[in-house]
Amino acid sequence: MTKINFLSPPKALVLIATFMLVNITQLAVQSQQSNTTKIRFVQPSLEKQPENRGAPRDRRGAGTRGDCPVTNKPLTALVPLVSKTANQKQVTTGTATTQYVLSLTTEKHPTFWFYVPYLPKNINSVKFILEDEQKNYLSKEPIPITLSNTPGVIRVSVPTTEKPLEIGQYYHWYFLIDCNPQNRSEDIAVEGLVQRIVPKDGLTRRLQIATPRQRVALYAQAGIWQDALTTLGKLRARQRQDADLAADWKDLLESIGLENISTEAIAPCCNL
Repeated sequence: MTKINFLSPPKALVLIATFMLVNITQLAVQSQQSNTTKIRFVQPSLEKQPENRGAPRDRRGAGTRGDCPVTNKPLTALVPLVSKTANQKQVTTGTATTQYVLSLTTEKHPTFWFYVPYLPKNINSVKFILEDEQKNYLSKEPIPITLSNTPGVIRVSVPTTEKPLEIGQYYHWYFLIDCNPQNRSEDIAVEGLVQRIVPKDGLTRRLQIATPRQRVALYAQAGIWQDALTTLGKLRARQRQDADLAADWKDLLESIGLENISTEAIAPCCNL
């Protein structure tokens, strides 16, 4: 008859304690890494390419146009420039690729972010426009915005009363500032494209168990810019003194080349 040797209680306890200690150590290392790793935006692979015609390629407004005062920094949309590569040969040969002001979102009514360099007293009106691929407005008329506490970074959320973004379609948005009520052709504007997508199943599962700060990193790594920036922006609004969140914000903006905006204050604004 085979003799079965069971671990004595002291040896079993030692093994259990060792196992728990190793796991706790691994969790501590992972936590430390997550707190020190910079959040970086990774350009997504676009399943559907935007049309070349009329696609915006500059996220900055003209700094000296119209009657708006001259500023050190221009009106800027907090959006990445996403490259469109026609073929792999362009990548290997170093040929310049076309870049679009373009971002992805999973939201039906996304939030957009802008740096406004003007004082409210210098602005006559501000409007936001969102068009579908057939150039139809999602709202009956441009959405008016009342600015306050600028210069600074502001957010503009599409009202839930408006038509939701459809999955897969590119929408063209415009953010317009008018400083001269007598000459509307002199509006300063920034514009870009946004596309609503469905996240992959693996990303959805990871987002469900992640903390809000971890979700920012997950969205950024997946190339879903609007959701990454908005999640982080809302966290900063609730925890204005959190140095780690401020560092995350700076890292995220620097990862898309907006170093000059990365330390600008987020203004408690605006009314739509």
